[in-house]
Amino acid sequence: MAEARRWLDNVYERMVQGPDEVLWQNMHSLHLGLLTLRRRWSPEVWRKFCKETAKKHPLRPFLHQCPFTRRAWERPRGYAGDAVLIDYLYMDHASDELHAGREIYRYMHAQPSSLSVRERRELLARAIDETAERVPGEARILSVACGHLREAETSVAVAERRIAELIAFDQDALSLAEISHHNPHGVVKPVAGSVRSLLSGKTTFQDMDFVYSAGLYDYLSDPVATRLTGLLFGMLRSGGRILVANFARYPPETGYMEAFMDWWLIYREEDDMRALLGEVPMDQLASLRLYRDSQDNVIYLELTRR
Repeated sequence: MAEARRWLDNVYERMVQGPDEVLWQNMHSLHLGLLTLRRRWSPEVWRKFCKETAKKHPLRPFLHQCPFTRRAWERPRGYAGDAVLIDYLYMDHASDELHAGREIYRYMHAQPSSLSVRERRELLARAIDETAERVPGEARILSVACGHLREAETSVAVAERRIAELIAFDQDALSLAEISHHNPHGVVKPVAGSVRSLLSGKTTFQDMDFVYSAGLYDYLSDPVATRLTGLLFGMLRSGGRILVANFARYPPETGYMEAFMDWWLIYREEDDMRALLGEVPMDQLASLRLYRDSQDNVIYLELTRR
């Protein structure tokens, strides 16, 4: 731990004294070093390092000049990965920042996990359009923990109003207000509610053609994720499908996210994703597909109902 502290001291000194032009090199060194420590240490030792050493180190406020890094740490909406934070990855706000904060943000925006988030948005937009083609004019779609639903803004089917309904389900009223602002034409229907309300049966949806959840499963324990998968599958009508995404272990940014953003995800591999089918009736399952994105960071689980 003392050696790791001295290493952080050295990284901090290089970042503060060096020009902005070499900050990317120092960020790369920091990311690699943090991921190495995370893999080398036990979870208990790593968490202690994050909570005691990294949290109190002067490198943290330096890195928090980056608005993306700072927002996760500060949690203005009560959790790290809120919709505004994800918008920092979808969009490029570098021109709004100054000096070190700008370069740190640019570095984070270009990282593999950031590319995966943008790729995920495009994949979901295509899936919406494919559903509209499969069920012309009558498609009913549900997005669970939808955030700002940015994929709807790039969906051709949504723009052309070729789906019957896209339900945007989220517990964040501010996110739902943002969705209403960008989708005023009536195809998108914002609905307030929590995962707990789904699990308890207080909120339910039926006869859906496509149900998806982009970033939720990264925060769900195995029992909750298994229960939710069964419930979502039960919302489908014949021929419908669900698609859920989960980050695989471990993207290169994992150590940085945990140490300096206080952003902790639950990572899963393919076998972990298959294990989430525990409450899916196998006699109703027409097909199962598991695949990764181009960055090898996100695993997609796709289930089709008979």
